[in-house]
Amino acid sequence: MNQQQVWSTAEAQGNGLGYWVEAICEAFLKMSADSTSGHAFSGRLEQHPLGALELNFIQADPQDVWRTKRDIGRSTENHFYLLHIRRERLIVRQRGREALVEAGNCVLVDSKEPFHFSFPEGDFCLSTQLPEHWLKTWLPAPEDLVARQWGPSSGGWGAVLASALGNFAPHGFDDMPLPASAMAEQIGALLALAGGKSRPANTSHRAAMLRRLRSTLNDQFQSAALTPASVAHDHGVSVRYLHMLFAEAGTSFCTELMVVRLDRASTMLKDRRFNGLAMSEIAWRCGFKDPSHFARLFRRRFGTAPLNYQKAVR
Repeated sequence: MNQQQVWSTAEAQGNGLGYWVEAICEAFLKMSADSTSGHAFSGRLEQHPLGALELNFIQADPQDVWRTKRDIGRSTENHFYLLHIRRERLIVRQRGREALVEAGNCVLVDSKEPFHFSFPEGDFCLSTQLPEHWLKTWLPAPEDLVARQWGPSSGGWGAVLASALGNFAPHGFDDMPLPASAMAEQIGALLALAGGKSRPANTSHRAAMLRRLRSTLNDQFQSAALTPASVAHDHGVSVRYLHMLFAEAGTSFCTELMVVRLDRASTMLKDRRFNGLAMSEIAWRCGFKDPSHFARLFRRRFGTAPLNYQKAVR
């Protein structure tokens, strides 16, 4: 379910900047902000969950935002944030570095260390909250990558990451092409590729491991308990390594598993021997716990509902 939250200075009673500071502290973490707009400051923040992540769409007047050591000491939790600039530009300072992030690019920041943001022409960005434990399953040392711009100017996987983030919009969460957890995995995989080192030379071993992982998906797709962690454990590899192998092939664990399950469902619907099975039973045999979720995914892949598909192919 989409647990959308919205903060808007339209709710403020004469002190827009004061309202905004309270809003960003509630939505994110303890920090401070200032703006030449003062009490007339205008801003809107819309928050959407995406699996383990939170996506925050921000439109606001020019402002400076900063987090101090005192703020960090008063926080009970910390996260990393991946900011994608939609319009104008951002100047970010952290760990002795300074990055000028142009529109269409993104940058990573660590809330465990002081930072300073400057939005001289206005704040128009997507700020994705990344739990530290989640991010470290993708990147061994994400703190080394803060205040580094990725996007069209950097090329490579950084450009792909920025392009993917640019596809998210506040109005698109009710019709996502993949489950939220799979979309979050896509962001993690692209971050790993953008921030990772060059590919090891032993590509034949990696190709063989990917084939074995895919074989496991084909053999065990009917299990609703099949997860990246369980498959990685069975093959003696880390979850991060598993995700990297799929990402390098231009796909993801969840995407491949979903395709296997839906293709198997399609085969069953074509087979008259399964005529007597209810659609919920077919969904369950293909690894789907929720028949309605199965029906939505099936329609997206094959362009029609499972029952209509069954009638048409027979």
